[in-house]
Amino acid sequence: MMHLECECGNSTNFFATGDRDEQGREYIELEDDDRFSFVIGEDSVVFKCGFCGYRYRLKSYE
Repeated sequence: MMHLECECGNSTNFFATGDRDEQGREYIELEDDDRFSFVIGEDSVVFKCGFCGYRYRLKSYE
């Protein structure tokens, strides 16, 4: 469904769970929680590589 790859070569995928919220949007989860972790902030989601520690910030654009 979606793929995330770090500069160091570490990668993971997101997959659809089949569950949906009230608006019909499908939930997604990380394929392997050990490869990347994430923190949800006020205006962004930060992904952290489990191998090298590099962080990526995905800002909200609503």
